[in-house]
Amino acid sequence: MKNWMFFLALALAFSCERIPQTTEGLYQKGFEALKEEDWGKATNYLEKALEGELSPKEKERTKFALANAYFNDGNFEEAAIQYEEFLELYPASPFAKDALFRLGVSYLNLIKGPEWDQTFTEKAYQIFEEFLKRYPTDGRASKAKEYRKIARKILAEHELYIAGTYDMVHKFTASIRRYERVLREYSDVEPMDRLKYLLGRAYYFTSIQAEEEIGRLRRQLEKEKERLNSDNPEERRVAKSRIELIGKDIESWKRIAEENRKVGEKILSEVAKKYPNSPYGVKARRILLGERILNVEPVINPLKRSIWWKIKETL
Repeated sequence: MKNWMFFLALALAFSCERIPQTTEGLYQKGFEALKEEDWGKATNYLEKALEGELSPKEKERTKFALANAYFNDGNFEEAAIQYEEFLELYPASPFAKDALFRLGVSYLNLIKGPEWDQTFTEKAYQIFEEFLKRYPTDGRASKAKEYRKIARKILAEHELYIAGTYDMVHKFTASIRRYERVLREYSDVEPMDRLKYLLGRAYYFTSIQAEEEIGRLRRQLEKEKERLNSDNPEERRVAKSRIELIGKDIESWKRIAEENRKVGEKILSEVAKKYPNSPYGVKARRILLGERILNVEPVINPLKRSIWWKIKETL
């Protein structure tokens, strides 16, 4: 008898599971799961509820709740997608302000660091910029400014990372362009002693790049000179033209090396004088005294998360 009752209860349980749940039931269960902080169940129920017939207000509330469930579960990629869709569907919603802020935080959490692709960094910066324009008096404005600054810092460090890569292979004319861009666009988030030192060093050591380029051009020049002995007059004409162009390139590199050395000396002297106790001021002096310091400076990653960053943003 007991066995019979057990199997009957089991059969009833399975049959109940197979009974299709109403949209309203899924809606209610989804919000109950949110209260219990069971994010997995919440996303499951709310997604299914959105597939059914809900009132416009219920759909708006459910879509926002779904995004929050993904956010609280740490699935920031899916949370970003849901917040984006929510803001596109409900731009005038009373939840739009919260969705916009959390969208920015989601993007921040998707950033790997300065060495990687910066798509999420750029998006985070744009979102917090938009948040501050729309809601300048919001209680989270100070945090939005802080997060916007973090995004700018990462973008600046990304430029410095690329510049450092150029330095490593002695392409100083390319790194100079990167350093000057950071100086022009990100001086508010970069220590000036560090930035000026890196720029001055790149100018100063352009002579190394020039030596390597001139060496390459001279090897090319020798090959072209050999072609002057060709029996083909057209080949001799082309060789003569190339020899002339190579000679101009060699002189150009000599001029660039000389000019950049002067610029580098000036910048490094300013760094040494203005920041005498800074490690960059010290290194600037050492270079001016004849030391060849070419080690790549490590990038600074502001997303090495401290305890506060792990605390979830609350609405």
